[in-house]
Amino acid sequence: MIAFLCARGYARAARRYGWGSGSVGGVHLHHEVVGIVLMLIGGVWAFAPAGAGGTARELAAILFGVGAALVLDEFALVFYLRDVYWSKEGEDSVDAAILAVLILCLVLVSTEPFGLTGPVTLHPGRLVVFVVYASNVVFTTITFLKGKLYTGFAAIALPPFGWLGAARLAKPRSPWARWFYSPEKVALAETRASTGFAARFQHRLVNLVGGD
Repeated sequence: MIAFLCARGYARAARRYGWGSGSVGGVHLHHEVVGIVLMLIGGVWAFAPAGAGGTARELAAILFGVGAALVLDEFALVFYLRDVYWSKEGEDSVDAAILAVLILCLVLVSTEPFGLTGPVTLHPGRLVVFVVYASNVVFTTITFLKGKLYTGFAAIALPPFGWLGAARLAKPRSPWARWFYSPEKVALAETRASTGFAARFQHRLVNLVGGD
């Protein structure tokens, strides 16, 4: 995350003050290229015999993480195969980075949740946990089917987000809207997706991270 913010901050400063960009043989060197190289070095190093030690493995992980951040910052360029960094399509890079952070946070909080390890015995405490998890799976699945990726990933760790996502109107092009919405409700979803609170919040968040 730190590497992503540094890369995004430098790009915004370079655009504002007209700083030059790195190039090789007259070809602009996008930092996704540097990111791919760092990911390759970090990945190979982690599996090499010399990278088996604790410190070496940590350094390899740092290299891989920095490389991944640089690639995510220009994810839209890789996806569209053209320079869309400051265009509307370029916002996909910010979306990808935010989703990556959410997934990493889920990895950190989902290991052995509530200490449910070892033989499972049926008692009230475990029954409550099972019901909470089962209901959260349902609400989270509905949230994803409604096209709400941010809320869906957050709901995996924080159930109230699943309740909120399942209750709110679906995105107009989501599977949920195609399966269950009438044309009138799809039109309402279109309006909500462009002018609603969630749309305004997401737009401001992307602008805050990615720049105008």
